[in-house]
Amino acid sequence: MKLLNDRSTGFAWFGILGVAVFMTIWLFASAADPAWEFGVNTLSEFGISDTDAKLFFNFGCMITGILMAVFGVGRAAYGKNVGHSVGGSMIFVAGVALALVGVFTMDQGYVHSFVAVVAALFIFMAMIAIAAGNWAAGKKVLAGVGVVMVFMLSAMAIAYDVAMLEAYGIILAMIWFLLESMNMILSSGKD
Repeated sequence: MKLLNDRSTGFAWFGILGVAVFMTIWLFASAADPAWEFGVNTLSEFGISDTDAKLFFNFGCMITGILMAVFGVGRAAYGKNVGHSVGGSMIFVAGVALALVGVFTMDQGYVHSFVAVVAALFIFMAMIAIAAGNWAAGKKVLAGVGVVMVFMLSAMAIAYDVAMLEAYGIILAMIWFLLESMNMILSSGKD
């Protein structure tokens, strides 16, 4: 008899909802600020826009960050191994940092840069840790997807400027979050 029920499915939905919220705010912010260009401007420029894009982006980062942090707590608590638990803890830190991106906008200088870099690095490190966890759990395809994404992000960091890296990196991260959320849902209750 299990004393602790596996509630990872509920936490996984926070990951899916976080991706949906971020995609929505990105679309709304880009519609509100037609001067913003994909790969030319960073997403953080929405946060200091003279348009309503500022509201969409800043509040959206706060909401997405909270949802991502909750997802990370679930990934850490219900991890099947150390890789999953460590990765979940890193997602939690990244979520908190993303929420702070909406609080400390680009016009606040180093503080904004610090929290944005922390969010990105901790998501990157979580991808590595969870890929190792997926490998250990026998989920070779998901581990492989994580490894491919890590290599793609590494190559893009070398090849692209910050605006292009950020845009494509966020798209890859959203795909990865959806895959890992589905991974949690499909493995819920299994040993």
